[in-house]
Amino acid sequence: MTVNLFITLITILSLVSSLLTEAIKKAFHSTKPTLLAAIVSVIVGWGGGASAYLLMDIPFETKSIVALVLLAPIIWIGATVGYDKVKEIIKQILNNIAMKDASIEE
Repeated sequence: MTVNLFITLITILSLVSSLLTEAIKKAFHSTKPTLLAAIVSVIVGWGGGASAYLLMDIPFETKSIVALVLLAPIIWIGATVGYDKVKEIIKQILNNIAMKDASIEE
């Protein structure tokens, strides 16, 4: 597995994990979102990584298995930190745009 493929898998699977975690939290009103994100990231990380290996005919060798095992905690960190930070950044951008519009009108 190449570094580019590893980073691509991290990006795509973090996005999927984050969206699934948010959907499950809203549907079931989970009280432990960090634990839920960890469980979803393990399932998505290992399942998605193994699926990518099978679809791309990547052999299950020591190096690729280590990369597959590392996907879950990296995706968990990305999904946990990523969604909240992206939401916060979007709010800040919208607030800045609203402030600029208000200053232009004056």
